[in-house]
Amino acid sequence: MLDMVDSQAIKLVFERKLRVAGETLVGEIHLNVIELKKNKIQEVNVKLRGSVFTRIIRQVDQYQFAKTERVELFCDTTTLWRCTTIAHLPLQTHILVLPFQFTLPSNLLPSCHGGGGTVGYSIEVVGVRPGFRLNERIRCSIPVLPPNPRGAKLSRELKAGWAGDWRTIECSKKIRRGIWGDYSHVGMMLKIPSLDALPIFTPIEFALHVVTVSKLMTLKDTPKGEPVFPAPPLTPHFTQFELKRNIHVRARQWEETYKSDQVAVLGGLAPVAPSRGFYDDVQVEGVEKVWLPAAGDETKQQGSWKQEATFRSTFMLTCPPSFTSATMAVAYWMRIEVKFPGIGNNLKGEFPVQVVSSMQPPGAGTWGGPPPELDLPP
Repeated sequence: MLDMVDSQAIKLVFERKLRVAGETLVGEIHLNVIELKKNKIQEVNVKLRGSVFTRIIRQVDQYQFAKTERVELFCDTTTLWRCTTIAHLPLQTHILVLPFQFTLPSNLLPSCHGGGGTVGYSIEVVGVRPGFRLNERIRCSIPVLPPNPRGAKLSRELKAGWAGDWRTIECSKKIRRGIWGDYSHVGMMLKIPSLDALPIFTPIEFALHVVTVSKLMTLKDTPKGEPVFPAPPLTPHFTQFELKRNIHVRARQWEETYKSDQVAVLGGLAPVAPSRGFYDDVQVEGVEKVWLPAAGDETKQQGSWKQEATFRSTFMLTCPPSFTSATMAVAYWMRIEVKFPGIGNNLKGEFPVQVVSSMQPPGAGTWGGPPPELDLPP
């Protein structure tokens, strides 16, 4: 679908969709020559540009200070029209249609915005006026990703059903219902494909296994008709699986790291659904509790209850890939949490992840289906 960005004199016709570094971009400029003359526009240029912009604000007492820095990644400019070309217009029209074409550099950072930094790409049309008059400008931002052949290969393997090794992230702790009493034990194991990088726009399977072992008790003290504390959750509402992001920026001599920026909730595991159908793909499997007799108790009347639950689902990353540049760096990590009753009893785990592009180089193949959308501000 073509997007049209226009003023009375100039219209930019360009398909705003996800692009890959190295790709050739084509579009059109529609010029209303009558309006160009009215607005005293003497020249129309088209620019394709990319830059990294960073901004840091610091508070000192009641005063705010800011430093900014812009690093130009590239800038290509072409002149499509000058006022001397009006004489060559067909007599029956006052609209001039001018095609343009640019090729993105092959080695670009991914589009990204957040935490005081922006990697941005755009096509800008400039109507140049003489003297000190303001030029007329039309701008269309373009989301861009770098190609990554290995990420594309991993994406294909994951979509076909992961047949490789699995990585297990484990954490556990002791908890108790109140401030007094014996401790119970809770643990969780998150299994995801054993990869050093996770490709975007790819369904990734995972399983979260939760195990609890109650405090030592007698069999006759087991509550009737209710779960034994601590019972594992059997709905995704008592879990939280999220992708978080750290962004480090530099502006002149200042540096700042913006931590714990939540990017997405994953796999249908969250107390509140951010969208309709969020929980639909979550499979929950509970296991009947098992009595574990205490060591040395021949009567087997003293022991603990073991309870288990497993959540299976998939998640898909739609964020910009991890990257590092001179003035901006983006790193990701995942956080998993299982909620239990009581103060400080929630079980939490964190681990870093490398996120990579899953895009083929231009000409190496097309994306099956509609172009994916990168998670960026409008």
